[in-house]
Amino acid sequence: MESHFSDLIILLASGINQRRMYFDDHPKVQAVSHEFTTRLRGMIKDNGSDEFSIGVHSGKFIRQGKYLVGPSIAGRSLIEFAELLGCGGFSFRLPLAMVDVATFFRVGAAQKDKLANLEDARALFAANGIEHIELTVSLREEGDMEKAEGGPESAAEADFMAADFAPLLDVYQALYETVSTNNLSISRNDEVDMSGARTSGEKLAGSSDMGAMDVMQFMRYPDYDSYTIGHSVRVAALSAMVGRELGWSPESLAELATAGLVHDLGKGRVPEEILFKAGKLTPEEMKIVQSHPAAGAQILMASGEQSPLIISSAWGHHIREDGRGYPVMPEWYVHSSAASLIHVCDVFEALTAVRPYKAPMSPRRAFDIMLKDKGVFHPRILAALIRSTGLYPPGSEVMLSDQRKAVVVARGREMDCPLVRVTHDPAGLPIARSNQPAIQLKNGEELEIEEFLVVGVTEENPSRPLQEEDLITCDYFS
Repeated sequence: MESHFSDLIILLASGINQRRMYFDDHPKVQAVSHEFTTRLRGMIKDNGSDEFSIGVHSGKFIRQGKYLVGPSIAGRSLIEFAELLGCGGFSFRLPLAMVDVATFFRVGAAQKDKLANLEDARALFAANGIEHIELTVSLREEGDMEKAEGGPESAAEADFMAADFAPLLDVYQALYETVSTNNLSISRNDEVDMSGARTSGEKLAGSSDMGAMDVMQFMRYPDYDSYTIGHSVRVAALSAMVGRELGWSPESLAELATAGLVHDLGKGRVPEEILFKAGKLTPEEMKIVQSHPAAGAQILMASGEQSPLIISSAWGHHIREDGRGYPVMPEWYVHSSAASLIHVCDVFEALTAVRPYKAPMSPRRAFDIMLKDKGVFHPRILAALIRSTGLYPPGSEVMLSDQRKAVVVARGREMDCPLVRVTHDPAGLPIARSNQPAIQLKNGEELEIEEFLVVGVTEENPSRPLQEEDLITCDYFS
């Protein structure tokens, strides 16, 4: 149920973003309106209720006393809308129609200035004919923050990762917003904001806690808009982590993180009916998809970008170490280590991330596939990725052999023995955050990781070599 709740939030934010690009009756705006309305009705029916409420507090989404990490990253546009309105959230109630949702998107996309008070915000909704979406009072105005955030009991049932993610939330929100803004600019044939991308890359590279938690492990992708943006954010985070493992300088790490954020800009030049095609691509369609690295480099140079690292990463992030891939390398081209690094992280992200169209692979499965073909990836960089994440990246949820659930806090000296924090007892009951024990797993001891807990994770054919279709899938969908 929690996943459905998160999906609805991300769909609302996506609808506002889509409306900024298109008009009310545009198929993409209508599609998000229909998807949200349909899912909302289904969830309300299952709950036996007649409404669905979202709380907003301190730049985050909140529900029943818990902060929601993934939606707070992907849903920044909806958070900003609530802040401009001066409200504490939104309540959607039946009978809600698509026209209500589409109007909500239009008002959310158009609102630029902060309103004087909640009464003015409610008057704005009334003037636009929004009848079934209510603006709720700020939690602070109600004096109900303690109740909303809950005590130890509600914290035990809440998002047990929120406290760990809090220092990184602003960083990830900025990354997500940077990619979203630049995607919007490309759709309008406007210049990309490289200054903003660089600022976000510097924040990411300068985050001392970056290796502590992989926030994007907890992202859900109910629509194409969210996972295409999330891909670049996670590639940037992985790239910074691997660069740090390799000993790159702080300045190079900032450029590398920026390169991860903008490496796929060229996909904005690929028609959506090809980029999101459900079936196999025709040879001509594949050529169009394979044009995106060169298009991305051209977009960057047209924006005035002069960094060889950033431009070469966009141009060469689909070139294999054996010279195959695309674009075809001219004789004079020297493949950059940055492009090789982005390539490794790009494929790993595509294989392990949750997508609407495929189950994710566990890191162990992804590494096994990537290691089988010696000609695809730079061996030293791939080794650095494996060292920096371990077989269980920080932020991963796992089941221990004694049937307790835990979250990976940090890699250990041994690849399969990370430091974990136990979050649920053997009966599946949550443990209060203050009582969650930290355990350093060790080989040869009875307690070990039994299962990698990702919904739909696939482990079949663990020894199958990397196939061309694996790389095509990564190129096509990542």
